[in-house]
Amino acid sequence: MIKLLNILIEITEGDPKVGTGKKPKGSGRRLYTDENPNDTVSIKFKTVQDIKDTLSKSSFKSKSHKRQSQIINLIHQRVRAAYSKAKDSEVKARLKKGLDYITAKKEASKKKTERLNKIKEISDPQSGKSTPYGSGYAPFKNKI
Repeated sequence: MIKLLNILIEITEGDPKVGTGKKPKGSGRRLYTDENPNDTVSIKFKTVQDIKDTLSKSSFKSKSHKRQSQIINLIHQRVRAAYSKAKDSEVKARLKKGLDYITAKKEASKKKTERLNKIKEISDPQSGKSTPYGSGYAPFKNKI
């Protein structure tokens, strides 16, 4: 707050005027800008091998599952758009292979998300269900 000529002016600091993208509500991320280069994973999707290389990078693997899913979705969207715009048959065939590969990865990521959500639901104290004991395996029966 600044006092100017006996008038109190309240200054609220909004979001920084960095980048051109919109900031989703409740998120620290802006779309279309790179405010945090440490969080960046450079991607290539020209060939299947480029996609495999991107998904095997340590900068990709060190991210949370949620962030990895976002990156996989991004690659999927870009390959799908490139495939739909491609005119050359060789390029279209190459991108189709990449699209099939990343679609399979996307489905695997969805299954993992469902698995994690199920575990979270079971272990949620608000759900009224008890948490699984130990690793979730059936209890060991001793033979006497």
